[in-house]
Amino acid sequence: MASGAALYATSDGLKRRNFGREDSEIEDIISKTSSLNLADRKMKFSDIWATTNENPESSSSDHIAAGQGNSRYGLFNWSSIIILTAISAFVRLYQISKTNYVVWDEAHFGKFGSHYIQHEYYFDVHPPLGKLLVGLSGYLAGYDGSFAFESGHHFPETLNFQFMRTFNAFFGILCTPIAYQTAVLSGFSKPTVWLITLSVVFEMISLTLAKFILLDSMLLFFTVTTFYCLVKLHKLRLESQSLSKRGLLWLAITGVSIGCVCSVKWVGLFITCVVGLYTIFDLYIKYCEFETNQTSFSTYFKHWIARIFTLILIPFTIYLACFKIHFMVLNKSGSGDGSVSSLLQASFENNSIEGGPRTVRYGSMVTMRSHGLSPNLLHSHPSRYPEGSLQQQVTTYGYKDNNNEFLIEFDLESGNNGEFATYEPLEGENITTRPLLDGDIVRFVHKDTGCLLHSHAIPAAISKSQNEVSCYSSLEASDPKDEWILEIQVQEESPDSFFANESKDEVHPISTNFRLKHRVLGCYLATSGYSYPAWGFGQGEVICKHSFVGADKTTWWNVEDHVNPSLELPEKAYMAPKPKFWKEFIMLNYAMMSSNNALLPDPDRFDKLSSEWWQWPILQIGLRMCSWTSTDVKYFLMGNPVVTWGSTALIGCFVIYTIVLLWLWQRQRIVYHGGILDSVFNQYLIQGLAPFVAWLFNYYPFIAMGRVTYLHHYAPALYFGIFVSGFVIEQALKKLPKLIRLISYAVLYAGIIGMFYYLKDFSFGMEGPSINFQHLKLLETWMV
Repeated sequence: MASGAALYATSDGLKRRNFGREDSEIEDIISKTSSLNLADRKMKFSDIWATTNENPESSSSDHIAAGQGNSRYGLFNWSSIIILTAISAFVRLYQISKTNYVVWDEAHFGKFGSHYIQHEYYFDVHPPLGKLLVGLSGYLAGYDGSFAFESGHHFPETLNFQFMRTFNAFFGILCTPIAYQTAVLSGFSKPTVWLITLSVVFEMISLTLAKFILLDSMLLFFTVTTFYCLVKLHKLRLESQSLSKRGLLWLAITGVSIGCVCSVKWVGLFITCVVGLYTIFDLYIKYCEFETNQTSFSTYFKHWIARIFTLILIPFTIYLACFKIHFMVLNKSGSGDGSVSSLLQASFENNSIEGGPRTVRYGSMVTMRSHGLSPNLLHSHPSRYPEGSLQQQVTTYGYKDNNNEFLIEFDLESGNNGEFATYEPLEGENITTRPLLDGDIVRFVHKDTGCLLHSHAIPAAISKSQNEVSCYSSLEASDPKDEWILEIQVQEESPDSFFANESKDEVHPISTNFRLKHRVLGCYLATSGYSYPAWGFGQGEVICKHSFVGADKTTWWNVEDHVNPSLELPEKAYMAPKPKFWKEFIMLNYAMMSSNNALLPDPDRFDKLSSEWWQWPILQIGLRMCSWTSTDVKYFLMGNPVVTWGSTALIGCFVIYTIVLLWLWQRQRIVYHGGILDSVFNQYLIQGLAPFVAWLFNYYPFIAMGRVTYLHHYAPALYFGIFVSGFVIEQALKKLPKLIRLISYAVLYAGIIGMFYYLKDFSFGMEGPSINFQHLKLLETWMV
């Protein structure tokens, strides 16, 4: 270095002196940085995050410290949480028992709680956890489960409905402290934390829903906890603590929260997808570190194992456990028997299965249950298909009635020879009969209408690639397309040795699983898992399907009820095989999926309660939750306009803000020196982008799906819209003078609280004629 300096000095003495100063500065930098390593950088990254998260234009007193080192901030946080939670509790519990009758969907979920208390099996489109909690609230309230929860009916004096509503309200109340802590952990300033939390407190959709026995507060609570866990995992990642004991604990807590939110309603999958997307992002970072030798393969592998166990296995275990408890508690016959397998029904106390004689014979009356995506009973009714053959419809139906009954008749050749099994015998005449055997050719006569189960080369109504199944003609005009070949697949064995010697070639009710092959077309009677529209009463589609795999359960059937007065009953009651949990679990989830798909809007019927997705962010329409007579207390489900309209506008601003950021980054006007580890980028990621993605994931599916929708479906998305709003407002105000910022926040607080106070009767209940509340109509479309 000295010789270089001397050579440079021969040409310019002034530059020689400058070179010497620069040389000494370089040596000083090298000496100061020679001891640094990547581990030190990782250890201090949380400090960088906390530092860069401070607003350089404001004093430190305006911001909440990321850690808990400052006791003054800790005291402020706890006092704020207590105050805001108390306010949240007051507005949600105030006059919660004002209506002593069943309001809106309390008719559904209160009734499901009753079923749990009385142990009666029921069917619903939602997973069990939320309804189990409703049942628990009734049990803790001393409720005996005898009330029918019919809409508009008054609660009996023996039912402590106020306790049940309060139990539900606490899930809504607890969203407040978790929202506050989420905002703190995300690094928002104190005024923004209060803005976000006040918006959650006075957000009127979730506030009103919290006052009744519904699932929405539980769904929102577990959605909120899942997002909080996501923010916590993000912070732990920045601190390189993902595999620490604390990191693994929070991964497990996240898995528990995911399992709970998905076990309340399937829409919990939306926030689960957000966690999954972040996990992919996180593992990509770990992969980059592995590729650049910053971490070992064993450490990278541990990250994968930890996430598979905590974010997949734990949620799935909780989901399974909820169904296990569901089956264990509901051990008596109930309204939902028609939607589950014959084996499960047979295990219920006081079940209604007409097991009848143990061998099914020609001339018997039977009902047949599918093992497929619509595990319901084969059904027909006089209504006809609106297109295709225009013949009588064949469906699957989840309830028991006379239209499920079919008579077993000999094949066409026997009929041509005058041999019938289903005609009433003349006086002194004997009807020939015999057992139904594997490989037999059989016809099925619909008992009520007299037509035969039939198929032909006409496309099915929904599954166009398969053949339509109908009921057609009569025995006198029967043709070969009425014939089916019976193929026995499995004979379930009874645990009672008395039934151990039943013939394997004969059909037995409950225990024999078989397929029915169309003799002419070679296809199999099957269910598609789809449901017919209104013209088919939302019942399951039945098709004739070409299936080359015997294990295809959509083509499997079994006899459930068997009635034949001419046969003797067994000497003792039949003991059915124990139902297999995995099979029942899968079939019930398929049935739930099928029923969800059937929740389509009826174009021929005006539903004054439903609304479209585009109406929610602009609050064009609300929802009347009960009767609207002058003597009733009336509740109108409507969002707080300041919160909802504000979030809608600010989400649009966030999209523009993001586009501008991307343009500036592409033009290299802004540079993230740390790449995806850059503290400024991570601030944008967790404060703005993550809640925006969560809003999108909780909103867009309702745009894409065809099912009927209501305003309350927007509540989870609106929660994340509030966080996006907080981010945009903080970015917009952070460079303004402190006094102007504080005034701006005060105006926003006043707007949120003032608007709620103005519209409070929507949530607290309107007494008297609705004309007295017309001044609350901010839009003409509000049906107040």
